[in-house]
Amino acid sequence: MEYWDNNQIKIPKLGFGTSMLKGAEAVSAIQTALEAGLRHIDTAQIYFNEEAVGTAIKESSISRENIFLTTKIWKDSLTAERVRKTFHESLNQLQTDYVDLLLVHWPNPEVPLEETLGAFEDLKAENKIHHIGVSNFTCDLLKKAKEICPDLVTNQVEYHPLLFQKPLLDLVDKQGIFLTAYSPLMRGKVFKIQQIINMADRYKKSSGQIVLRWLIEQKDVVVIFKARDKKHIEENIDIFNFKLEPQDREKLFRLNKNRQKVINPPFAPQWD
Repeated sequence: MEYWDNNQIKIPKLGFGTSMLKGAEAVSAIQTALEAGLRHIDTAQIYFNEEAVGTAIKESSISRENIFLTTKIWKDSLTAERVRKTFHESLNQLQTDYVDLLLVHWPNPEVPLEETLGAFEDLKAENKIHHIGVSNFTCDLLKKAKEICPDLVTNQVEYHPLLFQKPLLDLVDKQGIFLTAYSPLMRGKVFKIQQIINMADRYKKSSGQIVLRWLIEQKDVVVIFKARDKKHIEENIDIFNFKLEPQDREKLFRLNKNRQKVINPPFAPQWD
């Protein structure tokens, strides 16, 4: 497993996402991912599966301290009072005393960012969370968040070959933090892109493996993928035994369509 490490935080560069996984299916998939070697699990309040995530971790053979666990506070719970209340509900659901990383899931302009991040910092001071991050923040919002909270470690955003987030990548590099990529496989759409298919044939890998390898080879990028069955989970993890040639990495960068978003809810902040 490869890690992003800046002395402040050491995090596996490949993580397992749990969006849309529920109940027994979620427990099974998470335990399969842990058995296959993943040690980074990502969930959120709005996924309504934190109890299943907690059960999967508790019943696994991997000790809690060896698992990097992330959850996120939903945009309707970003006042200081709601952060504290819903976070402790999350802890109960997750059956743990702490989370390794807590994220603001989506920015909410109706709640001062200072209030939200202040509440996060209070939880960190209490050792209930080890690290603070945000998700779906534009460059301007990320700059503001980092000014308010110097200990901020990541911005989790949609990132894949058709959505090359260069402005954010440049910014996180300057800030000494990392970008976490979600929907790296565009919910399966990468398997229909001929240039990636051709590349996969040459490397004798799947299109998904090519894209995931491309992402983790980028210096300041951590990747969250999602899969339901053992075959695809193990396939997505099997990306540490090869590297892409520089010309192939460049070909993937050139696929960029800039604003080709898979997830774009009406409340998403405007692009910079």
